[in-house]
This record gives sequence, C-alpha cells and structure tokens, in this order.
Amino acid sequence: MNIIAVDDEKLALDGCISAVKKAKPEVEVDGFRSGAEALEFAKSYKPDIAFLDVEMRSMGGIELAHRLQEMNPSVNIIFVTGYSEYMKEAFSLYASGYIMKPVTVAKVTDALEHLRFPVKESGNYKLKVRTFGNFEVFDKEGIPVNFAYSRTKELLAVLIDANGAMRTFEQIMEDLWMDEDDAGSHSSYLRNLFADMQRVFAELDCSNALIRRRGAACIDRNYFMCDYFDYLSGRDVSQFAGEYMSQYSWAEMTLGRLMTLSDDD
Repeated sequence: MNIIAVDDEKLALDGCISAVKKAKPEVEVDGFRSGAEALEFAKSYKPDIAFLDVEMRSMGGIELAHRLQEMNPSVNIIFVTGYSEYMKEAFSLYASGYIMKPVTVAKVTDALEHLRFPVKESGNYKLKVRTFGNFEVFDKEGIPVNFAYSRTKELLAVLIDANGAMRTFEQIMEDLWMDEDDAGSHSSYLRNLFADMQRVFAELDCSNALIRRRGAACIDRNYFMCDYFDYLSGRDVSQFAGEYMSQYSWAEMTLGRLMTLSDDD
C-alpha cells in the first residue's frame, strides 16, 4: 500500500502524515508540498491512496486529483480541507473520502476503512522498518516482529544503520556493548543473535535478507521498506522530525548526520 499526502503548508502536511502513520504504522507515507512534486513521484511510484489539501498554491487539490486519476483511475482520493463548500465538487470526482481539518487519527482510520477501490498489499519487501523515533520492525501485515533476544532487534538496527554496507563483527560488538571495555568477549553471544535473526527471517520467507561473510555481515536492502533508506535517497524527507532510533545511544552519531542533512534542505 503506497500513500501520499500533499499540502503546501508544512505544519498541516506534517500533521496529516503523523495521523496516517498512527492509523497505519506499517504503511509508507510520502509527503509533498506541491502538486508538481507529487505528480513526479507518482510517475515512478504509483500511489494507492492520496490525501490532498484542496486549496494549494500553483495547483489545487481538485486539479491534482484529476491528474492523478489520469495516471491511475483506481487511485483513492481523500480530500483534506477546512472548507466544506468544496465537498460537492470533490465527490463529483468519485473521491474516496473528505476530511475536515484538523486531521485526526480517527478521521484517517474511518477514511481508510471506506476506500472506494480496495488496495492490495504489493511490493517485494518482507519487512517494514521504522527508524525515526524508536526503532521498530513489522512484517508485511503490520504485525510487530518478535525475536527471542532483545539484542537481536538491536543487531538488526545496527545493520539497518549501516545502510546495506558490511559491518565486521568487531564493529557490531562495539555498538551493541559500547559501554563495556571487553565488548569483543561477546562473540559467542553474537553468534546466537545471528542464529535468532536467521530463524525469524526464515519464518518470514526472507532468509536471504541477512548476508554473512567471514567475520562480517550486512542486510540486503531490497527486503526492507525503511524510512531511513527513503530519506537518504531523497524519496521522502518529510518523515524525519529530529529523532532516530531513540532507544539506542550508539545511533546518536547517525542522528547528528541526519540533523545536518535536514538543516541543508
């Protein structure tokens, strides 16, 4: 399920994205502040659902809805506005819903439960990973993934943080046990964590998501839908709000880099 939100007011856009993510935490949400950006994105990533502000500069939500429907007649349009007088025109486009601001989780949930066109889950990814805020892992159905050890989840976080690059076992242990002088003494425990991760990945039909070499490991990014990966690729910079894997102190270095990138935008 691919969802976009479009609003030229940053606060309103952030509020809409936040409400959608709380209503559907396992789903990707791409935010845009102009219709042109949204259309460019839609050429490559066909959205299933579009939350559109009606009144926007340069291209309003009604026109944008027409353009999106030309690309994909089965796109679910959900208009977001503070003005009820647009309701008749909106529904003349066979919109799926109409939300009056402010956007709330309850309103979004109701709209998503009454879509005009049913949405089938698609994509080749097997796991949905959220890094902005606390680190969380979900399967494709949005169910949290449970590992036998809490450290296994943190191990996956370390590999996600590496963005697909190989990390040596020494580097991994320095992150997982950064407060200990003898972090390297946990090599036997680390093997148990890898075995636990491989077991869970096998159950989720993504055994190849973990790549191991002699003394090193990484993940295959193709198996993951991840807000951090999308941010680095420039696909959706609106998701980052100053928090990254908040429960792990070793992630502060990456957080600093993300803050720098955010300041440059």
